[in-house]
Amino acid sequence: MLKLGAAWLSHSVGVLSEAIHSALDLTSAAVSYFSIREAGKPADEKHPFGHGKIETLSSLFESLLLVVAAALIFYEGVDHLLHPQEVVHTNFAVAVMAASIGLSYYVFLNNSRVADQTESSALQVNSIHFLSDVISSVGVLVALVLLRLTDWLFIDSLIAFSVAIYILSVSLRQVQGAVSELTDTKLPEREVQQIWGLLQGFEAPSLEVHDLRTRKSGATRHIDFHLVVCGQMTVEASHSVCDQMEAKLSEAFLETSINIHVEPCEKEKSQCHLTCPILLKRLGPQN
Repeated sequence: MLKLGAAWLSHSVGVLSEAIHSALDLTSAAVSYFSIREAGKPADEKHPFGHGKIETLSSLFESLLLVVAAALIFYEGVDHLLHPQEVVHTNFAVAVMAASIGLSYYVFLNNSRVADQTESSALQVNSIHFLSDVISSVGVLVALVLLRLTDWLFIDSLIAFSVAIYILSVSLRQVQGAVSELTDTKLPEREVQQIWGLLQGFEAPSLEVHDLRTRKSGATRHIDFHLVVCGQMTVEASHSVCDQMEAKLSEAFLETSINIHVEPCEKEKSQCHLTCPILLKRLGPQN
């Protein structure tokens, strides 16, 4: 409300752009609160894989809000460039923008910390909203100071265009990330390689891992793969190996859903009778 008041008093399109931006930030925060609460609900009969996609949809919606904000700011910038108005009451506008920078940065730090702890995509997008608010507010503040010193009215529109371009670039990256998650794109290559490293660290009775598939839904990583074990192992022993792998992966990643398909080794295509420690132990010394 203070930004809207400052924009109305000063006739600054730069301050107006920040008022629009901040209004969408508040909308984004409200959407994040709802989506995180819903996404945190346990799986049920209708949603056996949980509610994580709600959080991803929220991230997409919040990112699209930024696109809308950029379009509105750009429109206002063009209008003021074609119909320039003298910017007045700059002292009040400067004070409002300075207070906004401090408050937005404080909210960004808190949201960013919680987002890193929970790996929440909705909170990550929301924290980016406030970071972009800080950066664009600094730009508007600089523009107001320059206007006061030079009376170059076109600076107001130029800073509005700069804010719009910055917000658009941030929002498009977030839209891309949300769409990738909704379409079940695999986890980032760095995480996939980390998973392979953990799985390949297991030796016999884990003989081979293949058909690794990964995706992310909200804050939860879904990992499934096929595990080849000695065909002479009991079900209990195979299950124990799976438990160890699940524990190792769960230590590395905050929230995971792991599905392992166990397969017996193909004895007719291998040298099990010569190399498998489990089979050799069962058969005993061979002459």
